[in-house]
Amino acid sequence: MIFSRSSISDWQRTALATLVFAALAAIFGQLTGLLTFTVTDDFGGLARIAAIAFVLPALVEETVFRGPLIWLANKGGANMLIATGLSLTLFVIWHLVNASLFLPAARETFFDWRFLTLATALGLVATWLALRARSLWPPIIFHWLIVVGWKAFLGGPEFLTTA
Repeated sequence: MIFSRSSISDWQRTALATLVFAALAAIFGQLTGLLTFTVTDDFGGLARIAAIAFVLPALVEETVFRGPLIWLANKGGANMLIATGLSLTLFVIWHLVNASLFLPAARETFFDWRFLTLATALGLVATWLALRARSLWPPIIFHWLIVVGWKAFLGGPEFLTTA
């Protein structure tokens, strides 16, 4: 079951991964000019993005891109390295497709190499969390917290609020 209950150690791992990823992403983002430390004063917009982001991207993307990996890992016999590489590649490509077809306001951000670098890193961490826990809940919460943190503290773009 890909939505199985997670253990305390899964949640501890998720909390640590979230903190480390957020710190490294903030440093990378500031050094490359992608992110700017800015605390939002738009609490209504932040509440809206927090509610929306739980479903899309967190729940939907993690179910689509990490769910099959957990299923394969539980079933056994599949080449997990190939499956993981395919999942990660499709996750990154999805951001380009999403900006091109569904969210044109995100095009400039989603086509930026700095964003794609962070999306790849997020995908790697989410994959690791999913496979360790054999559950989608840790990567869903991780993904959600990163998106909300981006909007709350790192100048997340306007399309995050208006999407």
